[in-house]
Amino acid sequence: MDFCCTQFGKRLFLQWLCSPCCQASVIEDRQKAVQDLLSIPNEAKDVCKLLKSLPDLERLLTKVHTQGLARKNKDHPDFRAILYEDTTYNKRKIGNLLLALQGFKTAVGIVDTLSKVRDEFSSATLSRCVSTAADGGSFPDLGEALEFFDNAFDHEEAKKNGKVTPSKGVDQDYDDAMRRVKAATRDLEDYLETQCRHFKCKATYHGTGKNRFQIEVPESASRLAGAGYELQGQRKGFKRYWTSRVKELAAHLVSAEEAQEAAIKDIMRRIFESFDRRRQEWEVAVQCLAVLDCLLSLAQYSSSLTGTACTPRILRDGEPRLSIQGGRHPCLLKHLGGENLIPNSIALGDYEDDDSAPRGARLALVTGPNMGGKSTLMRQAGLLVIIAQMGAKVPAESCELTLVDRIFTRLGASDRITSGESTFFVEVNETSAILRHATRHSLVLLDELGRGTSTHDGMSIAHAVVKELSTKIHCRTLFSTHYHHLVEGFTSDPNVYLGHMACMVENENEDDPTQETIVFLYKFARGACPKSYGFNAAKLAGIPPDIIKRAFCKSKSLEKRISLILPASS
Repeated sequence: MDFCCTQFGKRLFLQWLCSPCCQASVIEDRQKAVQDLLSIPNEAKDVCKLLKSLPDLERLLTKVHTQGLARKNKDHPDFRAILYEDTTYNKRKIGNLLLALQGFKTAVGIVDTLSKVRDEFSSATLSRCVSTAADGGSFPDLGEALEFFDNAFDHEEAKKNGKVTPSKGVDQDYDDAMRRVKAATRDLEDYLETQCRHFKCKATYHGTGKNRFQIEVPESASRLAGAGYELQGQRKGFKRYWTSRVKELAAHLVSAEEAQEAAIKDIMRRIFESFDRRRQEWEVAVQCLAVLDCLLSLAQYSSSLTGTACTPRILRDGEPRLSIQGGRHPCLLKHLGGENLIPNSIALGDYEDDDSAPRGARLALVTGPNMGGKSTLMRQAGLLVIIAQMGAKVPAESCELTLVDRIFTRLGASDRITSGESTFFVEVNETSAILRHATRHSLVLLDELGRGTSTHDGMSIAHAVVKELSTKIHCRTLFSTHYHHLVEGFTSDPNVYLGHMACMVENENEDDPTQETIVFLYKFARGACPKSYGFNAAKLAGIPPDIIKRAFCKSKSLEKRISLILPASS
């Protein structure tokens, strides 16, 4: 089902899958969204292409947030580590920011792509995701913020050098420091002009580092240097002086340059902080994109279904019900194709017709031959309910249900050796959880409960669990079993529906099961199956015929003994 194009969309889709929606209005709105997107295949294709180009914006926002923290903890790596590759580290941080900005520009393009058709959408959720607040939607207006960061600094230069030099008006501290540097430089230039007039010749500043701004004049003009001029050095034909005024002006410039340097050192963090101040807007945009991606995934899944597919009908009132007509297993449908699958119908709850359960029966006891499709039928029911409550179309002729609050499964067989738990203990432990937590709105799938222990114990436990589920919890349940005496005990129970996976027996032989050939029909039908045809499974597995014959004789003997111990009316 996962056709999502973005990583953050995949994460949201997984949440939808693991926790299907239990609000009818939300599910129905998603169904409308699927239909809306299926009606605009060209635009949907363009949007999917744009979504695939997006980085993982959700993760990038977290990284940028960390890099823009106003006060970092002293345990932060920036305080503890000596970054020998500081430039490389900075380039990576700048790259993350620019990647996020480019992603949000693409996001704006996605909204623009759907702006021409969004008025035709019947889904409120879809409309909100692709409309800005000005149009009554949820997607934030990112134009102003993106323009600000476009002009905040030279992106290419920052990526190349790993340093951010902000444009004018972006950072107040840096702008103030720059103004102080320019003012101090201008004062020094003005003072130099006064010295030129004083010495009546060209004067220049000379020196580096701490010896900057020594006034150099020709030796012929040095006679005009008064008591306020301190001789600092000379070279052939020239002398250099300092004055108290030039020292003062130089100190102003050094102070301004230090402030500028301090601002430069922290400018990257402040740029990231400026981005992070709009974090709520960025997160809302990502959430809108994630929902759009998930809805597109549901639409693409719905369109990929081969054969008959339908939009499930969500029932809001009445007793818990589930009706699936002509349903097919979605995983088998993908791998085998629709023409190779046999559709099956299931009805649990308040239904009454020739092919469904009797009125009020919410528990179906499923019997049938080994490998006849019982477990597949149960899994199919659970998967179709999940797909239905996600909002997608389901591979069935029709589907209607009241909402399921939880799906409980007891399928397969496994032990937990490291915990000292046997296969049977694991099964009854899982069954215990079902009995404690299931409600009348739950769907329970129990596969062959009671195996792994003695026949009497297993069948008795299975009987008690069926009774509890059908009369007290009264939830929708598919319960498969090979205990035919168990089935006989519920033949006249109005709360239990008896069904089986049909099969056809060729060369039926009451005395020699090795002569029989079982053809599985994989069709769920009314009534109980009289036999499990386990000897057929043994034959298919390659058990020698003489062993099967001996087992058959022993089976006949055991059946007689059990019929005496456990009356059919129990």
